[in-house]
Amino acid sequence: MNLLTPSTTLQYLTFSALALPGLLSSAHAGRVEENYQSDFQYGHYSESNQRINVDIFEGSLGLPIGKAMTASVNLVRDSISGASPVYNKKDAQGNAHQVISGASATSSCGASICEQRDAINGNLSYFFDTAALNIGGGFSREQDYTSRFFSTNLSLDVNKKMTTLNYGASVAFDTIEPSPSPWNSRPIGFNRSKTSQQYLLGITQLIDKNSLLQGNISFAYSEGFMSDPYKVVAFYDPNEPLLFNGNLYANAIKPDQRPEEKFQWAALLQYVRHIDYTNDGALHIDYRFASDDWSIQSHTFEVSWHQPIANQWLIIPRLRYYSQTEADFYQVTGTQLESTFFSSDYRLASFGALSGGIKLSKEISHLKALKQLKFQTGIEYYDHNADYQLTGNNSNHFTDFSYYLVTASFNVRF
Repeated sequence: MNLLTPSTTLQYLTFSALALPGLLSSAHAGRVEENYQSDFQYGHYSESNQRINVDIFEGSLGLPIGKAMTASVNLVRDSISGASPVYNKKDAQGNAHQVISGASATSSCGASICEQRDAINGNLSYFFDTAALNIGGGFSREQDYTSRFFSTNLSLDVNKKMTTLNYGASVAFDTIEPSPSPWNSRPIGFNRSKTSQQYLLGITQLIDKNSLLQGNISFAYSEGFMSDPYKVVAFYDPNEPLLFNGNLYANAIKPDQRPEEKFQWAALLQYVRHIDYTNDGALHIDYRFASDDWSIQSHTFEVSWHQPIANQWLIIPRLRYYSQTEADFYQVTGTQLESTFFSSDYRLASFGALSGGIKLSKEISHLKALKQLKFQTGIEYYDHNADYQLTGNNSNHFTDFSYYLVTASFNVRF
């Protein structure tokens, strides 16, 4: 590998570095994109047992404005169909089972969930010699949920451009208008809101010409309606069980009820090592810890290898492990009707997950009509399992599931 200047090396190694979504901009000081560029990506997400299926379409356009500014716009459409867990029930032996929403006779796609999400966001970046400022905003709309969000990011090069300091802030204003559902007990016209704030402080340090260390800490605060209007909790009284023909029935069904405030903080550490003798391969190792005042704590470990191969091909295998504890108000099934907060949403339970995938990309440069053309495709498999939790857990196996995600994209610079 040729010896690179510190600022160039930093940009090269951080190109695919992990950042918290919506908080850390990809803009770096002094790095002006002088070309028009266009991106398109398609993804297909599919859960096991014929649950949720999502088709994702995303397109973006970036353009330079003068010598120190760039602008970009991004469009997303998600088409969602399928069924989702609504609550947990017990059989006569006391074993828990998920109840999945069934097909809908009124839905054009025949599924209980059949909707579309459209989103647009734009960003404007201004580049100084040792700093870059990014401001952005966007709008997302689906049948029962509307979100408006704004963000700003600032990066500053110091220490002869060996160190980059990052600051990010964002705010989102959401409106929830639940659609009619057999499980939604809220009245027609029910309308609630939620506000979320996020802040990030980060540092990226170039260690030498082949390696860097990146770290950041983020804080998030949300207030408003955070319950799921399409989920309920079944309550069983162990002292007065309702049995009929050998079947156990719930004593009461109550709508999902969660606190209307949540504070979360997270810390991320990433190490990137560029290795000359592997044909410019690069090792990425990440660890993230997160904690909130709902008593959920999570650990995420990820390792990936970025390997250039012949003729501008790049292959990226990746492995990820995730583990979390349960929310303090999570209940498989309800036991105390007088509880203030309760939810049986499997996403709030304790569990672990293993995922792995591979991406393959091809870059074509020096075309007559285009400056660069890049294709990328990838596949990821995810396995959610109670046994994978760090402390061990055999009580939530009924929530186990898996999914796969297939993506394909191309990028054009001209």
